[in-house]
Amino acid sequence: MRCDIVIVGAGPAGFWAAKTAAEEGLDVVVLEEHPAIGLPKHCSGWLLGCEFTYRFFSEIKEALPYQKVFKMKVIDPFSERIKEEIEDTGWGGYLVRRELFDRELARLALLAGAKLFLNVKVKELLKEEGRVVGVSTTSRRLPEVRAKVTICADGMKSATSGGLAKREIASEEEAETYTGLQMELVGVDEVSPGEIEIYDSEDPLLSGRSLWPHAAGVTLASFSSMDHFLQLKKRKDNLLSRKISRASPIYVGGFPNRKKMGFFYRKVAKEGALFVGEAAGASGIVHGMISGLYAAKVAKKAVKENDLMILRDYEEVLRDSDIYRNPFCYRHIKEVYGSYAKWLEATKEIRL
Repeated sequence: MRCDIVIVGAGPAGFWAAKTAAEEGLDVVVLEEHPAIGLPKHCSGWLLGCEFTYRFFSEIKEALPYQKVFKMKVIDPFSERIKEEIEDTGWGGYLVRRELFDRELARLALLAGAKLFLNVKVKELLKEEGRVVGVSTTSRRLPEVRAKVTICADGMKSATSGGLAKREIASEEEAETYTGLQMELVGVDEVSPGEIEIYDSEDPLLSGRSLWPHAAGVTLASFSSMDHFLQLKKRKDNLLSRKISRASPIYVGGFPNRKKMGFFYRKVAKEGALFVGEAAGASGIVHGMISGLYAAKVAKKAVKENDLMILRDYEEVLRDSDIYRNPFCYRHIKEVYGSYAKWLEATKEIRL
């Protein structure tokens, strides 16, 4: 198969790149290794509030169940003291179920003219004379897709062994990862939908734990392992444990994450290929979608002018962008911003 742009990965970054490029009149193919869009799930489903979010979400929110975010609380789990209580001043955005959100983005991309192939796992980038010319896959029905531009959107796994970023652009330090479990819980006590809770503690089992209460009694949380979750459920010495003591998971999915999550790699382009979203080092749904949009715009210009040197502009566009200056660096907020409040006030100003 031949096309203008092949996109590896069918998450928010990949689909927004696909939608943008297809709307520009390009022939776009999206490859997804899993048999279903939106699974497995890797994040809380938080669409950080900013101008970009409110503009695009107003057009699709009637098609999706969602929860408006109106507050974030940073809590000492032992004393139960609230260290920060931050009301929504525009940063709040929405909590969405990722599988449903991703499928809505798939619908928009396909209606724009993109083509989607499920159960097609990319093995490697195809190269000729050092230039990327497409991808090879494990699929017998689609062993190769040749393209003028390849957009790598293979998500968090991109930094792991076999991932495209790990093999092509990231240093060992940039790609260092840890693993964990994403859970959807029912039966979490004393949480309010749309009120995010972050637990701040020196206790390694509690450090960085958070609760993301969606609508209809579902709360998202992550843990390093099932043993970690079960240990916390049994404890009675802290607020988080008491809240999850009667909780049961209705979804459990494993995920890798980068230790330097949220920060773009120093290199995000190769000759013939661009990296977006988590595959470029970014974190956060909105950051991924915006990077996908930028990549698609640069790719369109390169294809239309038949000049792949233009792809180098993508790195400059990213470095001049609000998403680069205001990263979704969830685990590094204190060292970068000093407080969650300062981070949220900065990120709400993100614009294209």
